[in-house]
Amino acid sequence: MVHSVVNVKASASLVGEQEAFERAVAPEIDRLFGLALTIVGDRGEAEDVVQETMLSAWRRWSQLRDPSNQSAWLTRICINHCLHRRRDLVRRVLWPHDRWLSVPDPRPLRLDGRLVEVDRAFRRLSPPQRAVVTLHLYYGFTVDECAALLGCRPGTARSHLGRAMTKLRKELTDD
Repeated sequence: MVHSVVNVKASASLVGEQEAFERAVAPEIDRLFGLALTIVGDRGEAEDVVQETMLSAWRRWSQLRDPSNQSAWLTRICINHCLHRRRDLVRRVLWPHDRWLSVPDPRPLRLDGRLVEVDRAFRRLSPPQRAVVTLHLYYGFTVDECAALLGCRPGTARSHLGRAMTKLRKELTDD
C-alpha cells in the first residue's frame, strides 16, 4: 500500500512539474520555430529541432539557475540542435531548390524584387554563418551575445558574420 501511495505522489509531482514547464516554455515555441526554420531551412526539420529542444530543456529544466535567462537558455539549446542536425546530415537534399544550384548558370528568378536571389544566397551560407546572421540581423543580438549563444568565441562569431556578409554581397552583386 505504501509503495502505491509513493508512486501516486511522485506521479502527481511529475505532472505538476511538467505543467509548470509547459506554461514556462509555451510562449517561446513560435520564436524557436522561426529561429530553427531560418537555420535549417526546412519546416519538418525545424519542427524536429524544436521538439528536440523541448525534450532537452525538460531533461535539464532543474539546471536552469536563473529563470530570467530562460529565453537565452532555450535559444542556445535550439541553436545547438540546429547546428548538430545540419552537421550530421550527409548529402541529403533539404532544399527542393538546391537542384537549381547544380545547374550551370541558372537564370535568377525575379519574384518580389530580389527576394528569391537573397533566399538562394542565404541558403548557400554555412549553418554557423546562417545562425550568426539570423541572431544578429533578425533578432538583434550583439556579436558577443551571438558568440555566447553559439558557444564560440566572439572572434569566431565576428568571422562567421563577416564571411557571411561578404559572401552575400558578392552573390547579390554578381550579374
